[in-house]
Amino acid sequence: MKAWLFLLTLGLAGALAAPVELKINLRVGDQPLQFGQTYQTPQGQRYQIELLRFYISEVALVRPDGREVRADGLVLAEFKREAPTQGVSVIKMDVPAGQYRGIRFNVGVPRELNHLDAGTQQMPLGVNSGMYWAWNPGYIFYRLEGVALLPEGKQKWIIHMGTDAFRIPVRLQDLQTRRVQINIPPAGGSITLNLDVARAFQPGPGGAFVDWRKQSLRQLHGLSPETSLLMSVVYFNMQTAFSLAN
Repeated sequence: MKAWLFLLTLGLAGALAAPVELKINLRVGDQPLQFGQTYQTPQGQRYQIELLRFYISEVALVRPDGREVRADGLVLAEFKREAPTQGVSVIKMDVPAGQYRGIRFNVGVPRELNHLDAGTQQMPLGVNSGMYWAWNPGYIFYRLEGVALLPEGKQKWIIHMGTDAFRIPVRLQDLQTRRVQINIPPAGGSITLNLDVARAFQPGPGGAFVDWRKQSLRQLHGLSPETSLLMSVVYFNMQTAFSLAN
């Protein structure tokens, strides 16, 4: 896994700031994801995961009174074969020690960065990031790829989610109860999230699902009318794919 740090700075400066790592466990349901292992969708289609890359931006920890400690910038997290999938550090930041009631962030590139001249941008942005489409749609925010094990053999499939309309908001916070508590001691610590990759394959309204038996749905990017509706289903499912692991 590689994570490129870009302009990651503390939005609320503090002399007592503590170092914090944001870590991610990849899951398929409640099981750790393993590249090369065969899984099955709710519709019975077998598949393997080969690659996962996504941007994280606009990270903020939420205090009990609702105020936020923000970390500006973005990172590009990359997971692939022969690399760890559990407890992988994707962001390092400094925040004031204390109690928090959650964390929020977006999966994607902020609009003000999404349409700049990619030829002048540094990693993790730029035309060499492997995540760039073109000026109008901008960057691929969430890139998931694998193979489907169909009766005719292995077939490559991709899910490339992007455009400003598909920036995924993740909100793991609760100000009304003490159900969500994150304690950052003065010495610092870590926050670990689970990402259920298989959530993308859950059916949507009317039972719509990613059906790899249809060749047109093996390249799901949402830029064409044929795939935009199903991409909306994946987008909706991915909003609840992250959860706090500790």
